[in-house]
Amino acid sequence: MAEKKLTKKDLNQLFLRSNAIQSAFNFERMQGMGFIWAMIPVINKLYDTKEERIEGYKRHIGYFNSHPWLVGPIYGIVASMEEKRASGEDVTEENIQAIKGALMGPLAGIGDSLLWGALRPIVAGVCASLALAGNGLAPLIFAVVLNAIHFGLQYYGLNFGYKFADDFMEKMEGFKIAVWMEAATILGLFVVGGLSATWLNVKTKLVYTVGDASVALQPQIDAVLPKLLPLLVVLAVFGLLRKGKSTTWVMGAICIVTFVLGFCGIM
Repeated sequence: MAEKKLTKKDLNQLFLRSNAIQSAFNFERMQGMGFIWAMIPVINKLYDTKEERIEGYKRHIGYFNSHPWLVGPIYGIVASMEEKRASGEDVTEENIQAIKGALMGPLAGIGDSLLWGALRPIVAGVCASLALAGNGLAPLIFAVVLNAIHFGLQYYGLNFGYKFADDFMEKMEGFKIAVWMEAATILGLFVVGGLSATWLNVKTKLVYTVGDASVALQPQIDAVLPKLLPLLVVLAVFGLLRKGKSTTWVMGAICIVTFVLGFCGIM
C-alpha cells in the first residue's frame, strides 16, 4: 500500500477547522460534531474509497469533550494515526479511540485550571484595572491577549502532537503536568480572593448607640477584620454553588437580598 502523507497545508486547514469544535455542541456527543467536522478533509485526503471514508467519519463522530483551547495535540496525534492507518500500518480503530479518550480528560483539567482558572482571571483583572483607570483599550487588550494565547496553543499544539505522536505521552509526563495544575489552581484561588477583596464593595450602614454617642458599625468591623463582609458574601455564594444552585439562581438571590437590605437601611 502506498504511503499516505499529510502536508503543511492539510495541517493548517485542520487547525482552522478545529477552532469550530464548539459550534455544534450538544449534550449527547458534546464536541463530537465539531471534532468530525475538522477531521473531514483529513479523512478525505487519506482514504480513497467511499467505504473507508465512512468508517473514518464514524470513528470521530462519537462522544468527545475536552478544553477547546487544548484540543490541538489531540487533533495532531489523531491525524498522524489516521495517516499511518491509511498507509497500511498496524493502527486499529481501538488505538485511535483510546488515545482520544486518554487525552481529552487530562487536557480539559489543565485548561480549566491553568487557562480559565488562573490565566483568564489574571488578564481580566489587569484589564479591568486599566478600564477603571480610563484606558479605553482595555477590552481590546483583553480580547487580543486571550485570543493570541488560544490560537497559539491550538496551532503549536496541533503541530507538536502530529510531529511527536509516537512519544507524546512520555513527553507530557516529563512536563510534570499534575504539579503545574495544582500550582495553577492555587494561583487562581489567590487571584479570585484578591479580586473579591479589591472590587467587592459590601458595607453596612448600621449604627449603634453607646450612651449619648452613636457609633457606626462598619469602621469597627474594619478595625478588627477588614473586608469581612465581602468575604462572607463570597463564602455564601461559594456555598450555594457547591450545593448545586445555578448561577442564575444565585444572582437572583443576590439581587433580592441586596434590595431588601438596602431598603431597610442595613446595607
